Amino acid sequence: MSFRRKRDEWDEFLKQHGSELRACGIPDAITSDRGRFLRFLDHGFDQDGWWTSRPCTPWSISFLTPDEAIRFANFLTRYFGEEAHPHLIRELRQRAGRG
Repeated sequence: MSFRRKRDEWDEFLKQHGSELRACGIPDAITSDRGRFLRFLDHGFDQDGWWTSRPCTPWSISFLTPDEAIRFANFLTRYFGEEAHPHLIRELRQRAGRG
């Protein structure tokens, strides 16, 4: 039962914020799974890319444009607060030239 509830919560989060995350340059593959997205927030890159059976390049914030980086930093600050992911927010602001 709790798995279903968590899935419903994540689906609701994506319903409310999915288009904004896409506008920030975040690929759907990263947001398709709550755990994957949270790991991405912890590390600033998509480490799941290393674990697939085919070779691929992990996606990271270095792929964001400066505008996407600042937009994503602002989203994280609004949604999670400044203290939730300070290293990622700082890196995003630096990428945007505002750090």
